[in-house]
Amino acid sequence: MSFNIKMIFLFWHFLWCWWRLKVKARKYRRQPNDLTPQQRNDYLLKRARQILWYFNIKLEISGYNDLPKSPAILMPNHKSNIDPIILLAALRKTDHAREGGNKIPTFLAKIELKKKGIVKDALELLDTFFIDRSDIRNSLNTLKSYGDFVKANKRYGVIFPEGTRIKEQGLGEFKAGAVKVAQSQYLSIIPVAISDTRDALNKNRSKKLVIKVQFLKPLKPGEFLSMDNQAIVTRVKTLIEKALNNE
Repeated sequence: MSFNIKMIFLFWHFLWCWWRLKVKARKYRRQPNDLTPQQRNDYLLKRARQILWYFNIKLEISGYNDLPKSPAILMPNHKSNIDPIILLAALRKTDHAREGGNKIPTFLAKIELKKKGIVKDALELLDTFFIDRSDIRNSLNTLKSYGDFVKANKRYGVIFPEGTRIKEQGLGEFKAGAVKVAQSQYLSIIPVAISDTRDALNKNRSKKLVIKVQFLKPLKPGEFLSMDNQAIVTRVKTLIEKALNNE
């Protein structure tokens, strides 16, 4: 059943979920201590799984149990606006996972997303840091604050190294600056290979779309601190390309 057909029957439920998200975000802005990071994450996780159901998407996840307990930087490839939702859902605790709750991501996003109401609300609930790429000094300060936050709060930082959605087949250019946080904070880098999501938001598609999310072997700081930034992102890109080609 396509998204459009589901909307015929479930439009009011969809609207209610949208309204509840707005209420949660407003409450968090006014009283940030009333909702714990885990509560906010788990609420958005439920919404993420609903969205995947609406769009008839099934996730196949590998490498989850190899994710470190310590804070780290996840670096996924990027094809669609749904990729952050997919990543949030992929970090849900599995039935046979080790102890602990669902893993909490903290995104680094372009500042333009703050102009998109419902997107801004969701990202703020996840403590997203917004970066103004046109202001170099501001960008450097944001990266420093972001790295400090990820490490202090033991989060999974999420940085899309391509910097934008790549609408063509294959991967785009991986920006060297994407690894600065991992370097400065001495954090592991986890390449994440997400299979092609370009058709994920097709509202007329009725066939189930299977999307594979592969959490690859972490690159530990000792492996890359002696490398320059471009060499590190090239290594990350190569690992993701290899994983996608072997699907």
